[in-house]
Amino acid sequence: MISTGIKYLDKLTSGLRLGDNVVWQISNGVPIEYFTRNALSTESSFTNSIVYVNFNYSPHTVCKRFDKIFRRENITMIDAFTHGKGNSDPVFLEFYEGNTIYDTSKILCLDTPKDIRSFMEAMNSVETQNRDGSFYVFDSLTGMNELWKDERAIVDFFSFTCPKLYDLNTIAYWILEKDAHSTKALAELSHITQIVLDVENTDTGYYTLKLKKLEERTAQASGVTHHFKIINRDIQFQEGKSHLLKIGGRIKELRKTLNVTQSEIAAQLGMTPGAISQIENDLITPSLYTLVQLSAILKKPIEYFIQTEILESDNKGYRLIRHDKTGQSVDSGISFFPILDGSHNDLRVFSVTISNGEKTDGPLMLHKGRELIVVSGGSISLTIQNEPLLLQKGDSILLENAFPESWENTGSDPAELLYVLF
Repeated sequence: MISTGIKYLDKLTSGLRLGDNVVWQISNGVPIEYFTRNALSTESSFTNSIVYVNFNYSPHTVCKRFDKIFRRENITMIDAFTHGKGNSDPVFLEFYEGNTIYDTSKILCLDTPKDIRSFMEAMNSVETQNRDGSFYVFDSLTGMNELWKDERAIVDFFSFTCPKLYDLNTIAYWILEKDAHSTKALAELSHITQIVLDVENTDTGYYTLKLKKLEERTAQASGVTHHFKIINRDIQFQEGKSHLLKIGGRIKELRKTLNVTQSEIAAQLGMTPGAISQIENDLITPSLYTLVQLSAILKKPIEYFIQTEILESDNKGYRLIRHDKTGQSVDSGISFFPILDGSHNDLRVFSVTISNGEKTDGPLMLHKGRELIVVSGGSISLTIQNEPLLLQKGDSILLENAFPESWENTGSDPAELLYVLF
């Protein structure tokens, strides 16, 4: 097995194999370079040289983005940008004049990248010298299409090169923006390649990944949506069983009861109707801030969307409350449990866990009365009326006419809070 550089992704794919072509179908705004950087940074006895085929960015930008990687001896860049989308601009050409940081002799700057035959000749030359264990990155089939202005030519190039790289025992990442290509072209690419990964940006603060194709091995989670965030340049997937709140059905039911359209909800939230559809179908989970807004729009308290098991025993004079100890996550880094829901009195009590490094803005929920926050574990930094306050274990704060403008766990441990509304 050859690692992708990301343990979670290795579990989904069973790792990479020599001969694999991986097509990354991404939506606009997905920082795919984090996946590429992880793969290229992985030390492996299987990998030999790196070939980076660049259509979308100047060589200076690419070198800075993958700085340490591009200082290696075993890397080759095919620059199809400078005299392509870069229009031979002097600013881009300056990179090749007296560059003492990066070895430009490792960069093959194509004079006529718009000429498909010329590009193919350059590729054939590079492929002859970089086989068995080489790692190829085609930074943008979309950029290639924009330059060549011929989607059929893109598919033909892929149809020829993909099997060739397979036979040469290499690994290749092929990146494209799926909304910029026809359904027919995407289908043809998917049919030929070994692995297809679909990555989307969302309006909820995290990204989603789906495994669309995995050839010659068992797909452990084909078609399943996997959520991840990028924190401090690190890709962090939700490990194990997903505890994202499954609240889509309730939101959809309430919206229809109120005779409100997805477009109207989206307009109030500053989101797209497509994002509302994804929430209603439990493909993505709204951020805590969005959930607070939804609770106001749909005229339901936030605890309506969070399930808990309450076992009543009136004859014994107590109420026993149980919940899933593994947690139900809102905003992926915030776990949120109702202890008392206010159904018998005006007291509402919640247990809240905020992961280390997590930050969220605005109130956790809309409430007109007073609030008491008790820190039972870790620490939490609050901003109240523009004043930063650090609460540590054992501290508490009573809010009478104010609310936290932001919550941030800057400590090394999760912040455990008791949140009381009355």
